[in-house]
Amino acid sequence: MLEPHSSFVDADEVRLHYLEWDPEYISQLGTAATLAPDENMDNIPVVLLHGLAATADTWRLTAEALYPRHLSLAFDLRGHGLSDQPVDGYDLVTIAEDIISGMAKLGLGQVAVVGHGWGARVALVLAARHPALVSHLVLVDCPHVEPRHWPGMTRERFIREKVSADSYPSRQEYSQALRKELVFNWSPEVEAIVQTYVQEQPDGTVRERLSPEHQRAIRASLWEDRALLYYGKLSCPVLLVPAASRPLPGEEPPERLEHADEFAAAKGQMAAQVARAIQRCSVLWMPDTAHDIQLQRPRVLADAIARFLQE
Repeated sequence: MLEPHSSFVDADEVRLHYLEWDPEYISQLGTAATLAPDENMDNIPVVLLHGLAATADTWRLTAEALYPRHLSLAFDLRGHGLSDQPVDGYDLVTIAEDIISGMAKLGLGQVAVVGHGWGARVALVLAARHPALVSHLVLVDCPHVEPRHWPGMTRERFIREKVSADSYPSRQEYSQALRKELVFNWSPEVEAIVQTYVQEQPDGTVRERLSPEHQRAIRASLWEDRALLYYGKLSCPVLLVPAASRPLPGEEPPERLEHADEFAAAKGQMAAQVARAIQRCSVLWMPDTAHDIQLQRPRVLADAIARFLQE
């Protein structure tokens, strides 16, 4: 993998770590694998926002394919990666404003914003609140289905549910656990990326960098958020990239949301509904794809983003 520029920026309330794929910077590294910048490189920078409990590194494979055409920058969001972990401020609005402040300090004007999973919800809030600063919006497998509408879901259950254990005996066992979840071709590059999601403790165990307390605060914010209210406020072109198939005409939504196929069907239904609510919207359906599209099909995703920004 190419090594991006790694640095920090002091936003108004929090110090954010970010990775930057700048063609000029990368060319100075003299890496044999460096791609030549596109002569027609668009000057719209791309800001990439990761999902819950991930880091900016999750975009490495996608950014490598994207940067010859667009300067690409990925933030570690508040409480994640190498960014500060303050006690509070884990609601979607505050985290979106962190990014706006960081962009301003870095001298970025209008940008294209790409968000994955929970990061797509942050991107949605950011674009709705600051339409003049967002030229294009890409929502990658965004959880459009508000958790309060999941059959059988309660606020307490949603806030305290965790996909993974709080800690793992070793980095190797963490990788083994993630390998079972990421149901696509595992590679050393993917393993290196997901290892940035955790940090080693003094006793040799590893824990996610996002603390359980902060994750619960984020989940509480997601429960209270009304995502469906934002879509009608979007003025920029929007690309939805759901890990789902296009719903068939007359297809009914699933009655339960307990298994992966039921969630995939629900995501497809909601993506179709959301697309109708957005003024300028297109959808790239990605069936037979895991939630982490940026890891499974980074080249496809990067090419789709580049084409979308040229339209």
